[in-house]
Amino acid sequence: MAAEEAPAEVTAEGDEAAENIEIVLPPPCMDLTEFPPKNDFFENMVAIDEKAEKIEGANNFRQVSGFPIFGSGQTTEEGFLKLLDKVKALHAEEGSEKLLWFNMRKEPIVYVNGNPFAPRNPEDLHRNLDISFSVEDLDNLEAHYTNILKAQAEKEQTLKTFRDHAFAENPMDREAVEDVLKVVSIKGLYEIYANLKENGFPNLTCFRIPVTEERSAGESCFDMMTEALKNEPASTPCIFTDQMGRGRTTGGMVAACLIKEIQITSELRKMEDIDLVSKSTVDDLIHQKFEGVLPKCQDDDDPFIKGEFDVIKELLEKVPATVEGKRKIDHIIDMCGPVPKGTGLQNLRECIIETKWKYDVATEDKQVAWKVLILNFIERYFYLICFATYALEHGPGAYQKAFTSWMDDHKELRTMIEEGKDKLEWYRTVDAAKLEHLKDLINAPNYKENLGVLIRTIYDFAFVTYADLPRGAIKNNSMRRLAATTLMEILPPDIAERVNKKLEEDPSNSHDFLSLVGLVSYYGSGEDH
Repeated sequence: MAAEEAPAEVTAEGDEAAENIEIVLPPPCMDLTEFPPKNDFFENMVAIDEKAEKIEGANNFRQVSGFPIFGSGQTTEEGFLKLLDKVKALHAEEGSEKLLWFNMRKEPIVYVNGNPFAPRNPEDLHRNLDISFSVEDLDNLEAHYTNILKAQAEKEQTLKTFRDHAFAENPMDREAVEDVLKVVSIKGLYEIYANLKENGFPNLTCFRIPVTEERSAGESCFDMMTEALKNEPASTPCIFTDQMGRGRTTGGMVAACLIKEIQITSELRKMEDIDLVSKSTVDDLIHQKFEGVLPKCQDDDDPFIKGEFDVIKELLEKVPATVEGKRKIDHIIDMCGPVPKGTGLQNLRECIIETKWKYDVATEDKQVAWKVLILNFIERYFYLICFATYALEHGPGAYQKAFTSWMDDHKELRTMIEEGKDKLEWYRTVDAAKLEHLKDLINAPNYKENLGVLIRTIYDFAFVTYADLPRGAIKNNSMRRLAATTLMEILPPDIAERVNKKLEEDPSNSHDFLSLVGLVSYYGSGEDH
C-alpha cells in the first residue's frame, strides 16, 4: 500500500503569487457539508492502567512488551511530536531512523485549534462514520472536509462542534454535548503529517488502514499492513492510532506483532539451516522471546474466555492449521491486552464474553447494540485466527500470496463466520426440570408458608445458571434478573394477572426479584386488594 500523501495536486494559475496557488481536488466520494465535527476527546477516555506512562496529548499510549510496537488514541497536534520524540528516544540505540505511523481510521480527521475532530452523521452523532471507499478517496474526502470547516469558520469566525460527555461502550449510553469554538486554526491530518516531516521527522512514513470502529479489519486491510511491514526490518518502530486507541489500534498492533515475530523466527531458522546456530539455541531464543508464560488470571480456564465459541470450534475442526494459528494469535492478543498479561486496553478475545455478560443484564432496547458488538467481536477474532494461520504459512516465504487470495482459496470460511457468529445462547433460562419443580412449589396450597424455600430455590437455580460468570455486579444483576423472570414464569394465572395489573399501574417502579416476591405474597391470597 502506498504511504499517505497530501491528497491534492497543486496547480499554478497564470503568473499568480505562490500564496495564491489553488489546490485542485477531485470531487469527493460523498458530501459532508451537513456533517458536524465531533471532538475525538471526551472525559474518562484514558482507560490504560493507571501505572502506565502517560504522554500529554497522546491518550492511552503504550508499548507491547518486547516489540517496537506502540499504540495511542488520536493525538493532539502537540501530542504527535511528544509521542514521536518518545518513540525515537526509546529506539535511538537501534539505529533505526525510520518511523511508521498507521492511522487505523476510515473517517476524515481535521484539527481545530490543535485538537482532532471527525465528521458525524447528524442523524447519528454517537458513532464514527461507517463508509466504504478506497484509501485515495478517503484521503481526498479528508481534504474536502478540511476545506468545508475552513469555509464555515471563515464565515462565522466560530464553529459548532460536539463531544461525548464521557466514555460509554454502548453507543446508546452516549450523551452528546454541543460546543461553539472560536477558531484559531484548522488543519487537515495530511497537513499535520507534512509539518512533522519538515520538523524533525523526515523519515516518518504514514499509512491509512481504513477499519470500521469495533469491527474486524477487512481482508484487504490485512494485506495493506503486510505490504507495509514485510520488507521493513523487524526493529522499525510502528505506531498505531484510532480515536480512543482501543479496538482498531489493538487489532493493528496484534497484526504487526505477528508479522515481526515471523520475520525474526524465520531469520533464526535460516541461521539454524546453515548451521550457524544450533536448533536447541534457536528453540530457546524463540521460546524466551515469543512464547514466555504470561501471568495467570482467575477465569483463564473458562471456555469462553479461551475463545471456544461454536464458530471458532468449527473453524479449528475443519481447518486443522488454524489450531496453531489460534494458539499463536491468542498469545499475542494477551500481550496486547490489559494488565496483568499485557500493556493495552482491550483483549480482543476476552471482550467477546465480557460483552455478552453486559448483554445478559441490559434492558431489551440496549441489548440490540450489545448484540451487534458481540457479533462484530466474534468476527474480528475469527479473522485474526485466519490471518495468523495464513501468516504462519506464507510469512517465512515473504508473503508471496496475499491474504485475500488465501481467503479466496478458503472461501468457505467467509460463509462459516457469516452464518456461525450468531450461534450463541442469547437468553438464559432455568432448566426445564427445575422449572417444573418450582411450579410444584408455588402451586402447593401452603406455598406462602414455604415462600422462603421458594425464594432460596430460585436463587440457587439462578446461581447455577450463571456459574460461568466471575463474581461482581454483572453476575449479581444477571442472577436477580433471571430470578425475577423465572418467578413471573411459574406464577399461577390468577396471581400473575393481579401482579401484572399492579406492575402496569406503576411502570416506573423497580420490578426486581424481591419486589415481585412482595407482590406475589400480597396478591396471592385470592382476594381483591
